[in-house]
Amino acid sequence: MAEQLGRDLVLVKGSSGGTGGTAIAGVRVKGLAINNEIVDITSDDSNGWRESLAEPGQKSLEVTVSGVSDDRVMLAAAMSSSDVSDEYMLTWADGADVYGTFMIASYSENGEYNTAVTFEATLQSSGSVTYQAGA
Repeated sequence: MAEQLGRDLVLVKGSSGGTGGTAIAGVRVKGLAINNEIVDITSDDSNGWRESLAEPGQKSLEVTVSGVSDDRVMLAAAMSSSDVSDEYMLTWADGADVYGTFMIASYSENGEYNTAVTFEATLQSSGSVTYQAGA
């Protein structure tokens, strides 16, 4: 895989099945965390070593974004009682993407006297998430 610019990693809201949707404007920093909850099966027979099942008990993804508050799409979704959960897609320049239903777990905006208003948001997966490899 070739190196890629961070600005080419894009978060899209409302991407049904990995297509369409609206790119979230003003984003500067994007992060993706994959969580696999280990199922501990350690017993007296483990001789003091932890053992776990070969598959996780629960899988989840967390997407974090921050940037300059531009179009207020994330704020509107976070404030809405019905839009807190929606389809989102994180897409890379090489065509790879991760998409599924995510809930806005947290949202914050900050503004200093002589700087742009900035925001931070955390989205957590709800249900299965699909990964498609790029070129």
